[in-house]
Amino acid sequence: MLLAPLLAPLLAVAGPTPALAAAAGTAGNADAPSVQTLTAMKAQADAVQAQLIAGTKTLEATRTKLSALQAKAASATAGVATVNAELVGLRAQLGTYAADLYVHPSGQLALTMLASQADVAASIRGAEMLSIVNRGRADVLRLVVVEEQRVEVLQTQAAQSVAAAAVAQKSVTAQVAALQLKAARANVSLSAAQSAYQAELLRVAEARLAAAKAARDKVARALAERRAAALRAEATAPTAPVGSCDATSSGPYPAGPWGGYSDGLIPPSQLCAIVGGGRLRPDAAVAFDQMSRAYAATFGGGLCVSDSYRSYSEQVAVYRQRPRLAAVPGTSNHGWGLAIDLGCSVDRYGSAQYRWMTANAGRFGWVHPAWALRRPFEPWHWEFGHLADSGGT
Repeated sequence: MLLAPLLAPLLAVAGPTPALAAAAGTAGNADAPSVQTLTAMKAQADAVQAQLIAGTKTLEATRTKLSALQAKAASATAGVATVNAELVGLRAQLGTYAADLYVHPSGQLALTMLASQADVAASIRGAEMLSIVNRGRADVLRLVVVEEQRVEVLQTQAAQSVAAAAVAQKSVTAQVAALQLKAARANVSLSAAQSAYQAELLRVAEARLAAAKAARDKVARALAERRAAALRAEATAPTAPVGSCDATSSGPYPAGPWGGYSDGLIPPSQLCAIVGGGRLRPDAAVAFDQMSRAYAATFGGGLCVSDSYRSYSEQVAVYRQRPRLAAVPGTSNHGWGLAIDLGCSVDRYGSAQYRWMTANAGRFGWVHPAWALRRPFEPWHWEFGHLADSGGT
């Protein structure tokens, strides 16, 4: 079969082309082929492949015909040999007959002798016997003639079959050469295009990596600048002591950002100290102190505060230490003075202290956001107001 060796080089080259075309991104190198160019070249390669397959089928049919002709020629040659062997025997018989005629010169003489017999009946019987003998010899002679004619026919068929086989062999050779040339040309053309296209894909990938790195560097610089600005703002913020808040410091305040400040950049003078330590927005601080006193009436001591308002730089430090729990700096409600983290068993889910907070915190405007029960689980985190979608730790 010629199909495998002819098609293997082309198929090996044409195979990856669809994946390359699908993976193409942007055009860059003017010397590299475009997606459309490669698609057209792939179509040409497919057409060559179809021609190769069709040509191979034709080639196989020609080879089958050649085999049949060769078999026919061989059969005719064998038949000639068989008939010639038969003719050898027949010609030997004819030679014997010729020798008999030489020894007994004429059949006519025998007839004359038979006719001279006084007994006509005996003469007739003698003539009949002579006719029978001569008839057998005539049959042999006719058979020789027939066999010689058969030899001529078989020799002619053998010669014609050999000539036709030679033509078919020449056609096979030409078809093989043409198919191999087509496969080689398609291989060279498509290989060159794919090499250029692979180089362009590599260039595009490297450009994308460089762009991504530049974007990451830009974000890192912006974050560094933001941290530096936050540190400068903290350093230059008024150093007035934290205010002492009472019931008259309850606002009103908006539900989210307030005071025209940024998250984590609220001056200490605008916050109020709370029982247990820490600072909060004034209205949140007043509500917390009231809740802490109610809690103390049940448990004999106020709420334990582990964290409250958190400056931007403090949030950066927490985020660096606990990135999976901490909110991104600038998005935490701790930075608005509206969130607290509690300890002393409140942070243990299902404890008596936790159940008390769940049952009573709402009376003072404090809630345990739903997200803190699942993503991530933070039983210690509580917020002032209904801020279910706000930032966490």
